[in-house]
Amino acid sequence: MPAVGSYLYGFTHRGFEPGPDLRGLAGAPVRALPFGELAAVVSPHPVKPLMPLRSNLEPHHRVVRHVSDQAALVPAAFGHIVESDNDILGVLRANYRDIGDALGRLSGKAEMGLKLSWTVPNIFDHLVRHDRSLRAVRDQVFKGGRQPSLDERLEVGAAFEAALGRERDRLSRTLLAALDAITCDVASTPPRSETVVYHGALLVDRAHVQEFATRLHAAAGLFDATLTLDYSGPWPPYSFVRLRLQPAVAA
Repeated sequence: MPAVGSYLYGFTHRGFEPGPDLRGLAGAPVRALPFGELAAVVSPHPVKPLMPLRSNLEPHHRVVRHVSDQAALVPAAFGHIVESDNDILGVLRANYRDIGDALGRLSGKAEMGLKLSWTVPNIFDHLVRHDRSLRAVRDQVFKGGRQPSLDERLEVGAAFEAALGRERDRLSRTLLAALDAITCDVASTPPRSETVVYHGALLVDRAHVQEFATRLHAAAGLFDATLTLDYSGPWPPYSFVRLRLQPAVAA
């Protein structure tokens, strides 16, 4: 039978109390483990490999959201289990200043997901109509209806990628500029498909979450009907945790 260890949800300030009704993985009670002016949010859990199943992910994110709504929290990624509270205290001791700095940076902040996408049936045709240099390459290569060589097709492909990058950059700058006044930080991620213009997360003050929605609605008017704008949140600021925790050292 596996030994019972501690599951980590994140780090907060000393003095935060999760409350007796808050339950984590496997329905275990959640508590704060203090060290100095900081605390780790933990619950008891068997020390064993943890699968990213819904039954495990849901309580992890529920606890993180609950704590983030009430206190500053540096959320931990899913799946951190250690053998004992002493291991958690060792991590707090070894990373005390960095955790404190991260808490100060993320205090009162929330993450808002943001995505701008094209809704056109063919992105190549759309860019050909709007990008003169891509249109010139396409017309030259396919002039007279002839079959282009492999090198010519590669040339068209490179021109398409360049035009796609330029348009993404232009539209992304327009979008982020419209939200700059209430944005504390930006974490952009590479688009996963050709029709995605921008995908990322913005860090905003929780007090400005409603204003974010209002400004985003106004920003949508900057784009034509070929684009759609979606957002999600507020979320705990997962994308803005940049801690590189050092291993615990002997006391």
